[in-house]
Parts: sequence; structure tokens; C-alpha cells
Amino acid sequence: MGRAFFVDHAGCDVSVSAGARKLESLLEAVPALESLGRRAQEDDEEDALVAAAELQDRYARWYAEALAVIPDDLTARFRGLYLRRYAYPKIQHFVRSPRQRWALYDHVPRFFKERGPWQYALNDSFLAPLQEQKQLLLQALARCEPAASAFPGFDLLQRIAVRLPEAIAILTRENRERPGAPIRDEYDLQRILHAVLSVFFDDVRAEETTPSRAGGSYRIDFLLTSEKVAVEVKMTRESMTTRQVRDQLVADIFGYRRHPDVSAFFAIVYDPGRLMDNPRGFENDFRDDDPDFPVRVVVVGA
Repeated sequence: MGRAFFVDHAGCDVSVSAGARKLESLLEAVPALESLGRRAQEDDEEDALVAAAELQDRYARWYAEALAVIPDDLTARFRGLYLRRYAYPKIQHFVRSPRQRWALYDHVPRFFKERGPWQYALNDSFLAPLQEQKQLLLQALARCEPAASAFPGFDLLQRIAVRLPEAIAILTRENRERPGAPIRDEYDLQRILHAVLSVFFDDVRAEETTPSRAGGSYRIDFLLTSEKVAVEVKMTRESMTTRQVRDQLVADIFGYRRHPDVSAFFAIVYDPGRLMDNPRGFENDFRDDDPDFPVRVVVVGA
């Protein structure tokens, strides 16, 4: 189990932290909040109302959790992006009334109608200030100097895993009437991760096979040869229970120990539907700082 630390509102000051993990969790939640904000102003009114109600609840909890961990010197700016500043509405107003109609919409020139028919425009009142809040959380996270990792490469892999949902959101989003790249299964996810890993690591080998023993062998998703880290990626779905993911990872760890060029194991579990009830507990169950074969598992949502 990892040691915990807290954010003392002057920044992070103790080892691998519960505060840092909370900041990472808050950052992971941003794409889902953005998606709810977009849905809340779509034409399908029934779905939009459902999204608006969910956004109001989820953002309120997200905002409260963020205020509990963000350093004091960043708090005023973080609050200012939520509350009204001068005459400009901010997140507070959008979240409360995303479907309030703009009274002047039918009476202004066409140029002004580009902002849409809503009193609180999606980008100006929600997406843009939310991105600024995200940047403040990233600043807070950057202050948290992690303790020496149990194995070289784990810290970088952790950062890649935490930001993977954001990369997926960009790749799957329609752009200029061109469809995004769908993420249908683990194979699609592996392609994205392979590309990202290749940016940061010199030698990334896909689908390495462990030596056969006792009638079987295991296929490693990726092997970082210089770091000697096996990297595995899993993707949850309705037909894949948490227990099944756990069993697969246990089998992988057992099998990968046989590989002569593997000295550590890192797994990313992508949970786009947030089907796992206790992702942090799942991670902690697998965490192992054994110097002979350290293990990390990171669960990330959409």
C-alpha cells in the first residue's frame, strides 16, 4: 500500500499523496463535465434536461472537492471562474440554467446569433472557464513532488495514464464535419496508447510473447525495453466485470514474471462507462513495491 499525504494549502509537502491522487481524479473528471455541458444545450430537449440535471449535481461535487485540495494562493482565481465577475456570467450561471433562452436572440443581427440562442453561451460561460480551472488544478498537481518511484518510468507512465482520457476525447470528437476515430474495443485503445508511448519512450515493442511454460504463454501488449516494463491495457464493458479484469491482471502479472526482459508491470484500465465501483481500492489492491517486480495499476474513466 502507498503512503498518503495531504495538500496543506501551501502546496504538496509530503511523499506520494492522497492530495495528488485527488487532483488527478478531478482532472480525469473534466472531459465528462464538458460532455454534459454540451449535451445540456443540444436540440434533443429530453436528453438535454437529463444532462443539465446531472451536470448540476456532478459539478457541485467536483467544485467542492477541488476547493478542499487546491492551494490557498490559487483558490481565489478558481472561485472567480465559478462566480460572476463584473457583468460576465460564469460557470455558476451556466450550470444553474443552461437552457435559459436569450431574450434578444430574435432581435439581433445574424452575426450575433452565432453565439447560439442561450442566455449563457456554452464556450464563454462554461467550457472556457472550466479549462482555466483545469489549468489551476494542473498547477497544483505540478507542485506535488512525488517520492522516488519504485521503478524508473512509473511516474511518466502514471502521468500518461491520467491524461489518456483527454487524448481519447480529442481523437473521437468530430472536427470540421469529419468523424472522429471510434474507440470500440481494447485494440483501438492499444493503437492510441502505442502512439503515445512512442513519443516518450525510445523502444516500444508491441505484443511481446513470454516464454512458454506449463503448457502456456502470455502476450504482452507493450514492452518498454530500456526500462524493462511490461505495459498492459484493459477496457471495461458491460460484459467484462471488475472481477474478470482483476483475474486477467493477476494472470498477466504471473505470466510476465517469466519474461527475461521484464522487471516491472504497469497496467492501465480504461473505464469509459465508470463501471468500477471502487477504482482507487482496485489500484491499491494491486500496488506492489517489491524491488524484484514492482506493480502498478491505474484506473481512468472517460
